[in-house]
Amino acid sequence: MSDAEHRPAPDDEALDVPPPAPAAGDDPAGEAEPEAEPEGTGFVQVTRRRAPRYRAFVLTGIGVAALVSLVTALVSSPADGYSQRQLFGFLLVSLGVFGAIVGGLVAVLVERRR
Repeated sequence: MSDAEHRPAPDDEALDVPPPAPAAGDDPAGEAEPEAEPEGTGFVQVTRRRAPRYRAFVLTGIGVAALVSLVTALVSSPADGYSQRQLFGFLLVSLGVFGAIVGGLVAVLVERRR
């Protein structure tokens, strides 16, 4: 669902009403006091909270870990009977967990700075 579905339809009468003109004898200096608005017609100031997308940070951490695992597996020579694919798999699992944790921590730090 989009935000537009949750918003109420704009009130046509409230949008087309011109501001009231000052009466001729109200204020000779031309500085009229602001009138109080009826309840329910004023604007409410809100603060929008912007939080980082944790999934994006975690997946980025896993992606960086996968890239480091691939480069390490290709550069190093297999030892102790393990192939490069097995080495890549082991590194991907271990560094992937580490990368996900680091990505989550970075997201928390980004949120705290705001």
